[in-house]
Amino acid sequence: MTAETESEAEARAWDEVVRGWDDEARHRAYLERLAGLEGLALAGRRYRDVLDARPGDPVALRWRDEVVKRATVAGLALLPREKPFESRVPRWTRTAGLVVVGILLAVAFAAFLRVLHAWNAP
Repeated sequence: MTAETESEAEARAWDEVVRGWDDEARHRAYLERLAGLEGLALAGRRYRDVLDARPGDPVALRWRDEVVKRATVAGLALLPREKPFESRVPRWTRTAGLVVVGILLAVAFAAFLRVLHAWNAP
């Protein structure tokens, strides 16, 4: 299918939507035939043009919001996914390190108390 033929098919589909403006199935079918962000951008322009001509049209507002929602989902689906950071240090090594640090802190605190006690002694 050439670009001109696709454009003509889209225009015919939009005419079908306009003829049955209050028919939700027509709007849904129109959006289903538009694939990807480019198609959703075209649909968004169509609904925006209707809102420019008839501000506050509830049908145009509802389907414009649907286009925005679908475009957001499609855009987020295109983002690269990264694996969560995983430490290369084994868990037991980290645990042992924390235990050693805890013991050193306890020893330092005990030494501090001894010095404090000796300093206060008469």
